[in-house]
Amino acid sequence: MNKYLLASLPIIFTLAFPGTVFAEDDDDFENDDVATTYVDENGVTHFRSAEQVQELEYSQDTHEEDERRREESEARITNWASTVNFGVRGTVGLNYLTGGDASKWGWKTGFTFGVGGVLAISLNEMFQIVPEASINYRYNKFKNSESGVEENGNLSAWTLDVPLLFRVNILSSFFAAIGPEFAFTLSSSDSYDFGVNSGNDLITPASLEVGLALGGGYYLDSDMLLDLRVFKSFTDYAKKTKIHRSYKGFSTLQISAGFTYMF
Repeated sequence: MNKYLLASLPIIFTLAFPGTVFAEDDDDFENDDVATTYVDENGVTHFRSAEQVQELEYSQDTHEEDERRREESEARITNWASTVNFGVRGTVGLNYLTGGDASKWGWKTGFTFGVGGVLAISLNEMFQIVPEASINYRYNKFKNSESGVEENGNLSAWTLDVPLLFRVNILSSFFAAIGPEFAFTLSSSDSYDFGVNSGNDLITPASLEVGLALGGGYYLDSDMLLDLRVFKSFTDYAKKTKIHRSYKGFSTLQISAGFTYMF
């Protein structure tokens, strides 16, 4: 009889306390399908079904995700803007034509000036990559009388100069810069007077000069700076010459001062 009594106890317990056995399952079910009510600003009570509650929660999650992505995008733009700055630069300086054949021409000291744009990309507080592009004007003249006849003339040109500089900030106000520079000839004109012969188009400049730019400067403040720069071309300036001048082994040397304003 004791065996039958022990076997019957689970059945008796289940019948006596049915809610206890399924309480956990009922709670899970209710949590998955909950209807709510809310009171609006006018004091009116509204009913939301379980489906509406789920849609509202999904909409809120989606809105929060969109907001997070927008904040991340704005942060990337802010970080980019803080490391990249645009500016304008004006220059004025001296222009020399030097090299093996320069003295045979009798080239004199010329001048140059220009204006262009600057892009400063900060790698950190000390180092920057600074590409530039500027339109420059050059002027030189020559004069000699070695042949017994006074020979003179002049040469002018418009160029597109594109240096790519690596800048190092020194202390808090000074910087040094070095990098390659490319000078593209946009247009040129010249005239000559050899006594019995005169005219123009004596010199045909090369379409491209390649050289090195080296300089340094001083920050007036965070937006304005002054610099001094030297550019030396490694390639010949003249592509060809005519009349009795076959000397084309001369290249450009420039010394210029610049003022830059960063936006």
